[in-house]
Amino acid sequence: MQRLVSKKEETKTIRVKPGWKKGMKVTFEGMGDERPGCLPGDAVFTISERKHKVFKRKGNDLVLKAEVPLVSALTGWSFSFRLIGGEKMSFTFRDEVISPGYEKVVAGEGMPVVAAGGGGEKAAAARGDLRVKFDVVFPKNLTGEQRAGLASILRACP
Repeated sequence: MQRLVSKKEETKTIRVKPGWKKGMKVTFEGMGDERPGCLPGDAVFTISERKHKVFKRKGNDLVLKAEVPLVSALTGWSFSFRLIGGEKMSFTFRDEVISPGYEKVVAGEGMPVVAAGGGGEKAAAARGDLRVKFDVVFPKNLTGEQRAGLASILRACP
């Protein structure tokens, strides 16, 4: 008895929904390999993530690192950027000092939160947060005059 094996190619589209995470699986039941006398297997695809040039994903939060020059961290600073959806966001710091490690959290501007148990099909209205982490950039070198000037100014600070 001769068993015939045939190849059949089928195209399926997977629409990745906002908020889906790395490792999430999409299964097409009965669309996998078949063998004579056996039920067809499932075709299972695993979601992976591509690195973004500006944002890093941490759970449902998005993290943005922003470098701020020391003089701007001490005297005031403004910067703007685009969110993943294209909207423009701006921050202005006038009366506050940005210290190394300072983090500004903007609630609800992170990734959509996928409803539990829904297999990722329904995203809730909830979103993670946007966390902007500031890295204060110190000067590489200072002249003697600059050091003396900074010392006299900063000694007067509490």
